Amino acid sequence: MKLPGRNIFYGWFVVLGCAFVVFGVTGGQFSFGVFLKPMTEEFGWSRATLSLAFGVTFMISGLLRPVVGYLADKYSPKAAALTGVAVMGVMLLLMPLINSLLHLYLIFAVMSVGLALGTGPILTKVVSQWFYDRRGLTLGLVSGAGSFGGMILVPAASAFLVLFSWQAAYLFLGMLLLLLVLPAGIWLIRNRPQDMGQLPQGRPPGTVAQDDPVVGEVRTMPQLDTTFSDALHSPLFLKLTFGYFV
Repeated sequence: MKLPGRNIFYGWFVVLGCAFVVFGVTGGQFSFGVFLKPMTEEFGWSRATLSLAFGVTFMISGLLRPVVGYLADKYSPKAAALTGVAVMGVMLLLMPLINSLLHLYLIFAVMSVGLALGTGPILTKVVSQWFYDRRGLTLGLVSGAGSFGGMILVPAASAFLVLFSWQAAYLFLGMLLLLLVLPAGIWLIRNRPQDMGQLPQGRPPGTVAQDDPVVGEVRTMPQLDTTFSDALHSPLFLKLTFGYFV
């Protein structure tokens, strides 16, 4: 369960990579508010019009979460999450080119896809596959990185806006995602421990999947997680879903 010749479990590097993705994507999302005043002054649009664009982006992102969860189960979670980072980064770079409300709404609509992919269930799935004993801690670190991103990137975007322009601030956020966050995610994140020749932290010894290439001896792995169908019939799942919806 350790890296060869080292005492650090690789899952912690996965947590770092996931946290960095959430830091960049969520920090960029929280930065939208600093652009309200300069954009209304330049284009003559009302605050309500711009706020609606931001609100629609968050709404679409939320509605896409079930689809994102499906993609995380069916395809590579890492590829899906990093696609979200790339999409959001490119859309941020395109923001300085807008000259109409139609352009604004189209860019934000596509950006909502990046927000949905780069945060939430996909990274939760990745981290959960690496950790059994410390899932609460590791998922808390990843989700907390979003708040930290807001603390750092909102003032940073504001500084670029004051010193240069709102276009430069958007370019800063886009380049941060594409040149720092995306490479870090590619380098650090792995979908599952078996990709690194390891086992999840906290899994009982001797419990591996039958097709697991890491261990030669075949054993049967117990059912540690519930199925989606079982979850739908669970009162606890319904209560959690209602709570998040509210």
